Amino acid sequence: MNQKSFAQKAKTGSYKLMLLLILITCSFGVFSQEKKYENEKFVIVLDVQQYWTDKALSKKAADGMLTAINALIEKSNPEKVIYVTSIHKVLSISFKGFKVDTTLNNEFDRNLKIINDNIFVKYEGDAFATKALTDFLDKNKAKEIIVTGLLAEKCVNATTLGGLSKGYDIYLIPEAVGGKSDKSKAKVFEKLKEAGVKILALNDLKN
Repeated sequence: MNQKSFAQKAKTGSYKLMLLLILITCSFGVFSQEKKYENEKFVIVLDVQQYWTDKALSKKAADGMLTAINALIEKSNPEKVIYVTSIHKVLSISFKGFKVDTTLNNEFDRNLKIINDNIFVKYEGDAFATKALTDFLDKNKAKEIIVTGLLAEKCVNATTLGGLSKGYDIYLIPEAVGGKSDKSKAKVFEKLKEAGVKILALNDLKN
């Protein structure tokens, strides 16, 4: 082999090696962007506002619920976590009669993890009655949804049934839902299970 042929083959080999390295680098870049999360279901965090956790739950119950919700958020795809707050209405009585004042009181509990701007305000118990929320879910092709938050006997119950009526697969994690009492929460969960809701354990969460 003459010197010129050797140089050409060496040059060709260098190009092939460089191309291979580029392909490997690009492949790693794609894989790194496609991060897999333990939970790819959508998560609705319902009414976890400072007002409600202070008013409706004991400190121990609130701490336990928030620990579970935050753990779920950490396991979930950040783009699929949704926060829903509620409007608080106060009935006031005066010589002029009855008056309903609307107060936001929608500040999140100080211990709740907020990881995005997917925040919606609801005006009734069923969060799925909020068009902006259902539009967001439809746009993102949501099918499976975990509902967490407050209260099992009220808004969680209404929202869960509302989600079922709209054709979503609805999941509940007992540790991530607050209730008036363990007994009343368990009773609600049993009825919702009969209605078609799936009950998950936080530690057994799978995609």
